[in-house]
Amino acid sequence: MSEKYFLEITPNTINSELSILAESWLDFLSIQRKYSDNTIKSYKRDIENFLNFINKHNGEIISLNSLNLLKIADFRSWLANRINEGLAPRSNVRAISSVKSFLGFLAQKQNINMDAINSLRRPKIAKLLPKPIEEKTILNFLNAEYFFEKDLLWITNRDRALYFLLYCTGLRINEALNIHTKELSSNIKICGKGKKERIVLLLPVVLEKISIYIKTCPYDLNDGYLFVGLKGKKLLAPYVDARLEKLRIIYNLPDHASAHAFRHSFATHLIQNGADLRSVQDLLGHESLSSTQIYTDVNDYNILKIYEKSHPLAK
Repeated sequence: MSEKYFLEITPNTINSELSILAESWLDFLSIQRKYSDNTIKSYKRDIENFLNFINKHNGEIISLNSLNLLKIADFRSWLANRINEGLAPRSNVRAISSVKSFLGFLAQKQNINMDAINSLRRPKIAKLLPKPIEEKTILNFLNAEYFFEKDLLWITNRDRALYFLLYCTGLRINEALNIHTKELSSNIKICGKGKKERIVLLLPVVLEKISIYIKTCPYDLNDGYLFVGLKGKKLLAPYVDARLEKLRIIYNLPDHASAHAFRHSFATHLIQNGADLRSVQDLLGHESLSSTQIYTDVNDYNILKIYEKSHPLAK
């Protein structure tokens, strides 16, 4: 059953009709659009911010009619307020998308006018390139004798299995930590962002590391999550990144080394070694090819070297 989401806003901000419609929109994002819990909560925060601002800006309880009468100047004032509060351009771009989604839902249900919000220009955001870990560095790290010298053997085996899994599959950290032991095989079904499913292949080396971990783990993993902590409960992403933050210093890893950096490294190294974008897109579970194309910009030097080796006139 899908989680029920409720707006958390100042009393007397919106009327009851709009409150009911807003919660119907959140249900729509969850049930129909199948957005992840984190995405819905981000959209919810954006709408709460927007409605609270418009309430103070107009000095009245917000209704459908209030939203229908908003001008481009009202939306610009809201955006300027967010900028003055120090919110990043990327966050503001997402907030505009959230408000467009909400008003688009109201347009379908109540014929709300979308002209003003559609005229609002999105802030420009800098293109952020993913930061992979160099191939040699990551391989040396994966094959280290141990990670933390005082760790129990099964903890070392667990971490090694997890790092191999992340690097060899490009899974997001939460996708990896949500795997149940009974799901293990040479290929497993992963439910990613937007509840989009994809098949992920596990290389023999990954299955080997996982098998070693399972054999040494003191807990029965058969009916639960594959990766567990010291007390046998599901391993959590913040704990994984906290350990990697300490390991950066011990193993001289780059500052950006994190669980997500394994995903970036997976995609970048595949492309550098000749994999086509469509295949990498499917492996990463990207909805759009444009999300995958960013990995082609990571290492211009490598692309030039391939060009020099491949072009007939370069020989």
